[in-house]
Amino acid sequence: MQFSKISRQWRAAFAVVLFVVAGVAGAVLIAGEKSRALTADTITGADFKAGNIIADEVFFDNTAMTAAEIQVFLDAKNPDCDAMGLKKSGTWSAEKGRYLTRAEATLAKGHTLPMTCLKDFEGEAPERPVDAYCKGYTAATQTAAEMIKGVADSCGVNPQVLIVLLQKEQGLVTDEWPWPGQYRKATGFACPDDAPCDDAFGGFFMQVWMAARQFRVYQKSPTFQKNGWYKVGAVNNIQYNPTKSCGTQAVLIENQATMGLYYYTPYVPNAAALANLSGTGDACSAYGNRNFWRLFWQWFGDPHGGSGGVSEVPSEPSAPTGEVKIELSGVSLFALDEVAAQLSQVGAGLTLAEVLEDVELSGNVSAKMTKEGVELEKVATGAVIGFYAGGQEVASWTVSVMGDTTGDGAVEIDDLVAIRKHLAGVKGAVLVGEYLTAADVIPEDNEPDIADLVRVRQFLAGIRGLR
Repeated sequence: MQFSKISRQWRAAFAVVLFVVAGVAGAVLIAGEKSRALTADTITGADFKAGNIIADEVFFDNTAMTAAEIQVFLDAKNPDCDAMGLKKSGTWSAEKGRYLTRAEATLAKGHTLPMTCLKDFEGEAPERPVDAYCKGYTAATQTAAEMIKGVADSCGVNPQVLIVLLQKEQGLVTDEWPWPGQYRKATGFACPDDAPCDDAFGGFFMQVWMAARQFRVYQKSPTFQKNGWYKVGAVNNIQYNPTKSCGTQAVLIENQATMGLYYYTPYVPNAAALANLSGTGDACSAYGNRNFWRLFWQWFGDPHGGSGGVSEVPSEPSAPTGEVKIELSGVSLFALDEVAAQLSQVGAGLTLAEVLEDVELSGNVSAKMTKEGVELEKVATGAVIGFYAGGQEVASWTVSVMGDTTGDGAVEIDDLVAIRKHLAGVKGAVLVGEYLTAADVIPEDNEPDIADLVRVRQFLAGIRGLR
């Protein structure tokens, strides 16, 4: 969706006019003169498409599995869990004249038993707040399957994606003798190639939660969408592995899910890695995104959602006919970021009707304002105004309310504290996306600073307004 360019400063009389023509687009990938059936058994490295590893519709489908189905899957993938360590280890004992059992070798190192396989894992899921990316989480004692499903639903990510991530990062799904360290870094979140993992995000639940949430951050935050390394619809030079001398590949990233995977694991498999899909390549190979693609095929089928194992380009839905006009007109105090589709400089306490006083819609367009799936009466930072024609959403704007850095729709002392923490760089309190825009109540400098903090303080003291 393209929008006319406009400065973030207040500006009058600008318009966004969308023209949508009815039609259905569809195609089938052709190998030679006829389509080739792709299955987990027939895929080769030549079928890996670096710019489209998995379809958005698949990646963000949180309804793909229930918690019960996830549990059945985990059970089936690890039928030989050796929790008590009865199987032989790789440690030879000269005294006993044999290899020690896993239990003997583990106890000798001061560790305790039993080990816990993922299918049997149970732990504490802490409460997590609602934010711009996930719907929050209620504290509970849960199994791994319940956590995976709960996180998938909260953040809107396919649970199959999280299962594959757990396997490709730490092998947890099939490991019959997993060590505690594998749970501490289960999805590899905050575990860079050149430094130790950040303990603040250690533990199974936090790893799954932060990974799922991060994929939504990649999708929604202007930091990544507007100013990041990778861009959808553009050619991106992606390294083959951490060694820069190994070179890069020019990759046209076609969709959001693929962009997110490259942010999470910033390497593209080289020819050697693709020539041996289940094994090793050469010194310049990296395997993360290759293994994600291969595992998804093996466990859940076509990552592009093709039916019958035939790789297809999904058809576009029928679009409403006629002109669809969404126009910000008159002496508007609103600003629209065309890249993030973010409506900013909105005052707290406005209803949807009051916001739309500055918006002219063609007669076939309706609008609804929601946040986390709940329809709102008044605006709040993080709310989404969706525009619909013919039953389809044709555009959406994420709202940033001036001064509302906490997303509750009001400007209060908590918002002042949030800005102060952001400016101080407090860990875990840095504002991003529409919340960062909300802190920038004086938009001329395009980023929050001490002047914005003073302005909010003056507003709370009743000295002056935010505009």
